[in-house]
Amino acid sequence: MSPPEDFPPAAVSARRLALAGCYGLLALLFLRTGLSLSMVGAAGLAAWSIQALPLLALLPGLHRGRPRSYAWMGFVIQLYFIHGVILAFSPARLGWGLAQIALSVTVFVVLILFIRRRRGVST
Repeated sequence: MSPPEDFPPAAVSARRLALAGCYGLLALLFLRTGLSLSMVGAAGLAAWSIQALPLLALLPGLHRGRPRSYAWMGFVIQLYFIHGVILAFSPARLGWGLAQIALSVTVFVVLILFIRRRRGVST
């Protein structure tokens, strides 16, 4: 496996966008857990870590540029999309849901672009 620096330039930019989207989703989950659920202390941190665990488990592979981690993230990110849709059905949490939907769709598209560009398939 080649290091991320050996990737084509289009794959490197897709990789950076995917990582930024994943960290953005982690931040959104942290803010929503802390602000919306009014949890502070260990309970809030536990609730956030349960929600963030699938993302956190795949982040090391994403940083190393492993295509298999990007493929698995494509499956995992769909859970966050579904959760965002469920949140959007509640008028009080519509903004949180739409933000989570937007981030998860963006991450999914960029993951697919990375995998395709990493293989050298033109889009």
